[in-house]
Amino acid sequence: MELTVVDRDGTARALQAKSGEVLMPLLRDGIDVAIGICGGVISCGTCLVILDEGWSGHVASPSDDETDMLEALDAPPGARLACQLTLSDAVAGLRLTIAPEA
Repeated sequence: MELTVVDRDGTARALQAKSGEVLMPLLRDGIDVAIGICGGVISCGTCLVILDEGWSGHVASPSDDETDMLEALDAPPGARLACQLTLSDAVAGLRLTIAPEA
C-alpha cells in the first residue's frame, strides 16, 4: 500500500508499506528522520504524527498509555504516536504529517 507522508520540511513523500508494519520504523528508515528516540515504548513523543482529517477512524484507538502521552504533549486532534500504529489495508492511501520537533 502507499502512504503519503509530509515531512518536517513540508515535503510530501510517497512511502510503500505492508499490512502489519509499525509506522515508526517505516518513517525512520524511509525518510531518515530522527524519531522514536525511546525505541517505541511511549516515553519520548518524538514520533508524533498528525493524521489527515477522516483517517482516525481507520486505525485502532490509542491505548491508555498513548492517550496519556498525547495529553502530556498537548497534541492536536488527529495526532498519534507512530510507534503505536500498526498498519493495515484499511489505511491504504493514508496521508499524515510528521509533527515539528518540540
